[in-house]
Amino acid sequence: MKVAIMLYGTRVSPRFGYSQGVMVVEVSGHQEIRRKTLETQDYYPEQIPVVLSKEGVEVVISGGMNNYFQDLFRSQGIQVIWGIIGEANDALAAFRNGQLTPGMGCCPEGRRPRQGQRGFRGRRSLP
Repeated sequence: MKVAIMLYGTRVSPRFGYSQGVMVVEVSGHQEIRRKTLETQDYYPEQIPVVLSKEGVEVVISGGMNNYFQDLFRSQGIQVIWGIIGEANDALAAFRNGQLTPGMGCCPEGRRPRQGQRGFRGRRSLP
């Protein structure tokens, strides 16, 4: 199976349209077989699902992705897991272990900010 992770540096891209590249990884069970990175700068975002389909990708992992792009991936037979936050390698490890769910963060517990700390982006109550 091939999985694609939309990249922003070494992290999962926070928004599909802002991706700087895509990591395509072939996995078998819990093992990584091979990986490569594709540049996305030469493609319009609407072209990326077609390109990844031709690469044999079955699952795409991204941060935010609107319904329009989700539908484009699904029309190519690619499952979408979106709302993922964190390092791409952490997201890949969670996927390989069957623990990746939409909307989860992949930061190890020691690195994730807690409510009230700098960097927390949780909901805030109104005064």
